[in-house]
Amino acid sequence: MQTDAGHQPARAAHHLIPSADFDALAAGRGDPDTVRFLRTTEYSRRLLLLRALLDTAARTPGALGPLPSVDSAWAALTAAQERAPEEFRELLLHPQVGSWLGHGLRRLRHTAWGDGPLWTDLGQVYALCAVAALRAGLPLSTTVPLRDGAVMFPGLGLAVLPGRPALGTAEVAVAAGRLTVEPHREAVGPPAAPEGDAPGWLTLRGLHARAAGRPVDCRLDDVDPYRDLGDPLPPARLAPEEVAGWQDGFEGAFEVLEACDPEAAEALAVGLRSLTPVDPSPTGVVLSASSGDAFGGLLMSLPPDPVTFAVTLVHEFQHTKLGALLHLLTLERDGGEERHHAPWRDDPRPLGGLLQGAYAFLGITDFWSRHLHRAPAAERAPAEFEFALARRQTREAVGTLAADPALTAHGRRFVAGMRARLDAWETDGRVRPKVDAWAALAAADHRTEWRIRHLAPAPADVRALAESFLAAAPPPELPPPALAPDLTTRWSHTRVRLIRHLLAASPAAGPPAPAADHALLAGDPEAAAAHARLLAEDPESPEAWTGLVLAVATASPSARGLLDRPELLRPLHRELRATSPHTLARWLATAL
Repeated sequence: MQTDAGHQPARAAHHLIPSADFDALAAGRGDPDTVRFLRTTEYSRRLLLLRALLDTAARTPGALGPLPSVDSAWAALTAAQERAPEEFRELLLHPQVGSWLGHGLRRLRHTAWGDGPLWTDLGQVYALCAVAALRAGLPLSTTVPLRDGAVMFPGLGLAVLPGRPALGTAEVAVAAGRLTVEPHREAVGPPAAPEGDAPGWLTLRGLHARAAGRPVDCRLDDVDPYRDLGDPLPPARLAPEEVAGWQDGFEGAFEVLEACDPEAAEALAVGLRSLTPVDPSPTGVVLSASSGDAFGGLLMSLPPDPVTFAVTLVHEFQHTKLGALLHLLTLERDGGEERHHAPWRDDPRPLGGLLQGAYAFLGITDFWSRHLHRAPAAERAPAEFEFALARRQTREAVGTLAADPALTAHGRRFVAGMRARLDAWETDGRVRPKVDAWAALAAADHRTEWRIRHLAPAPADVRALAESFLAAAPPPELPPPALAPDLTTRWSHTRVRLIRHLLAASPAAGPPAPAADHALLAGDPEAAAAHARLLAEDPESPEAWTGLVLAVATASPSARGLLDRPELLRPLHRELRATSPHTLARWLATAL
């Protein structure tokens, strides 16, 4: 494939990113042509990864086990690419092909371990050859590896061979536009109907919608072993009624996007190729993920409504675009230390993780800024809140990114583009004051609890602070605290869930929340005392300390300094157990 005789690589070419595309991506956008450009660059990357995998396999004794030689794979793939280049390109860009390539290379480099011999993963190249030959209209006979008695043909479906051992091989024939797998005397293969099953065959089903007047087709992948972010998975076939639920949600999501952001809907339609269902979280929160290996693919649990579905698609496609850009440019040179506060994560994040999160939420902010104009009256307040909260939290994260010296020159330009986009929303006046105040409180809530949980002032500094309190003296100037992540307990996120409940159109039965939190959101002067009573029951509760800090800091402008160093309050109380938390909070707020 694009090689000369003897498998020597052709002269390398380089992709040049147009400035307009770079700037559009930095602003969180990217029109359909920009996405097509990213697909082109990802195709180049897939070719390189395929070459690296096969070359490394050829140098690794026993890597392909009982399967054919690397030369036969090269011959089949080269012939298919020459006969049908566009079909070959689309096949190689199938998201699960990217996941397989990444997993196979990691196994060859001993940074990943599979559930079988190495050849069961690397041998998937022969299934790729079979699909490439089928799409190119070429005949082919080859051998493929079995995984749990089945073999996946990328983009087509899973051949299930009853009675075969979990590990083994099967013969595949491609002829006259038909693919068959022959384990014994009976052959199995794809049915005539594009999305129907057949005996021994589970077809990759599809999701369908429309964008910019054109059809959107996306595989609903519940069978490909390489559909996850890590090790291969067994199939988890969805029932027909579950597929119908995904279809309704997918179609509804594109209708929402078409109404508020037609360009984004069309760009997503150009780039999206597969969606993998995952189980929902126990709390009902929609789970989603994507991988830089699998451009055009995402994993998610079924959202409860079309708007949430649309937000989730936007979120993950932001990661997809940034991942493709990062394959072309280096935006940061950081050691990977998990040290930054990310307003949407409970754990500390490395600089690269913070960049990914900020970029995803830049897209989410953009979505809510457009959707709130079209939201029904009953949904307007929740939409305002989501816009205001995403804008605040993304702006905070972008400020952290901009201050980090590990950004490259390209990274600084990219982050500057993100900031400029956020600045354009700062004065648009579309959020009512009460809703904006609750968004500010929710943002402060997360930042405060993060600091209380993960930052640890030095014991000597805490003792000096306690001595200043007892002496009624000004506190000493304290150095920044050390990072000491506390990941032992889950966050409740009670206050932000309570806000969303109170803004809902029918807030009949809401999440359980302490009366202290209701008082805080109502601006009740007794909110601080109520949180202090919670601390009398549990002096170590991060949620109660956070509520006390917020109550004191929001009660008076002069006390807002407490929000800058909330991590001092809990260790100070450990030194001064006889003093009430409320008293210490008021003193520290004044002192700071």
